[in-house]
Amino acid sequence: MKVLIVGLGLMGGAYAYRLMDKGYQVYGVDINSNAVKYAKDNKFIIDGSNNPSDFISDMDIIVLAIYPQAIIKFLNEYNSLFKENQIITDICGVKTSFVKDAYNNAKPAIYCSHHPMAGREKIGIEYSKECVFSGANYLITPSYDVPSNVIDTLYKMGVDLGFKRVTVMDIEKHDKMVGFTSQLTHAIAVSLVNSDHDDDTKNYIGDSYRDLTRIAMINEDLWSELFLENKNYLVDHIDSFLIELNKLKSTLAKQDKEALKEIFRSSTRIRKEMEK
Repeated sequence: MKVLIVGLGLMGGAYAYRLMDKGYQVYGVDINSNAVKYAKDNKFIIDGSNNPSDFISDMDIIVLAIYPQAIIKFLNEYNSLFKENQIITDICGVKTSFVKDAYNNAKPAIYCSHHPMAGREKIGIEYSKECVFSGANYLITPSYDVPSNVIDTLYKMGVDLGFKRVTVMDIEKHDKMVGFTSQLTHAIAVSLVNSDHDDDTKNYIGDSYRDLTRIAMINEDLWSELFLENKNYLVDHIDSFLIELNKLKSTLAKQDKEALKEIFRSSTRIRKEMEK
């Protein structure tokens, strides 16, 4: 199976590294020549280039590890090189804003999106080996009349990459759920860190603060796109979160210990269910 990774950053590099290890024939392209060189030197890929035209026509799968707004541009620019039965997919964290156009613009190739729910706060292919997929979720988001064999191929790729759970879901459900489980958590981490006005906080942090705020070290270019592309769902989730936060605030103001304990019991029950 020949796979082209377009975008050899943290995630693109992680895909290349793991797929090569599983016997895929992996090629890579990136506008950054240093990233291509790193991938070749470290045997993440068989060969690489700055020009996708060097490889597209010979590939079985093309994985777009690029920003959301760059996907349609890529499909339009290289459409003449796509072929029937070729699978084009992306790893983007939002779907509804572009997948319909992507599906149409990828023809005669077959477009089927997916999303690896994994990553690291670091940027660059140099950190790709640290990007852990074991224990993480892998979401396949087919649209329209995507053939079952295409879904099966992406499913196998998710298993080969080492993901714990592979789920097939529609794009609207994806954006709603990811808005809650990923984007809201990043929004909370960013807001928590930015609410700090003490100069010596670093001398007092423990595991809870460290774990909660790791994702506040954020790629501003990528995540500003993701937030804005999914703003309607994200705003709704922020509103729901504020209701719960204000409920907790109110119990403190009233010194209502029993109500506070019930809030804690509720969160414990819900969180335990997620471990099943």
